Amino acid sequence: MKMTMRNVCGALVGLSLAACGPALEEEQGTSQQEASLEAGCTALSSSISSHSCLHSNNPADHLSVTATSGLTGSTPSINTSHKQYDVTLPAGATGTVKFRPATAGSWAFYRTQGNSITVKDGATTLTPALSHTVSVSGCGLVTVTVYDLASTTTDYQVDLGTASGNLVGVVAERVEDYRVRYYQDADNDTWGNSSVSVLTACVPPAGYITQRYDCNDANASINPSATELTGNSVDENCNGSLTN
Repeated sequence: MKMTMRNVCGALVGLSLAACGPALEEEQGTSQQEASLEAGCTALSSSISSHSCLHSNNPADHLSVTATSGLTGSTPSINTSHKQYDVTLPAGATGTVKFRPATAGSWAFYRTQGNSITVKDGATTLTPALSHTVSVSGCGLVTVTVYDLASTTTDYQVDLGTASGNLVGVVAERVEDYRVRYYQDADNDTWGNSSVSVLTACVPPAGYITQRYDCNDANASINPSATELTGNSVDENCNGSLTN
């Protein structure tokens, strides 16, 4: 295989979407990664945060709704992905909206203010899987909270705490839709081991990168960008040949 083809394939793999979870796995057999957000995830990766910021920064992607005081027959829904809902809250009080996920999984609720969020399934208050501030330059979203939502037939109650100006923007995105595969780079040569990887929408473990095809991850002098030295028994550039 030629080096140019490796580079193209590596780039495509880096853009692939995969489930969140830091467990090591082989390149094949990733069905176990379809589970909800794992406890080992400390922060979402830039892929989902940057995507959400694009919608927040685009006025054409904004929809306006008015929250109710508690769950009522007129409580609005914020179901559409790839949109920012500009939610008007009751003056100085918590406001309620509804959310029904199109697909089960971990859902990230990005917000333009650091106000509280509570998600309920009937009388049950759900425990967040993850919550952290957002640090994307030029983005109006400042915080995100992730909930594992298993039902696609339930209207989850979303209570949004008081916010400055009684207005908060909310962007809801499914975490699993922003998965990226990372490969272990044990020798720090910027080329990863194809057989040791993680598939995640979270910040990857230290020493993992999106570029793969290192045929010897224990030797930084051996990788697809290395110069082939003829006359020895080593395939320095990992192209399957000892002569070029």
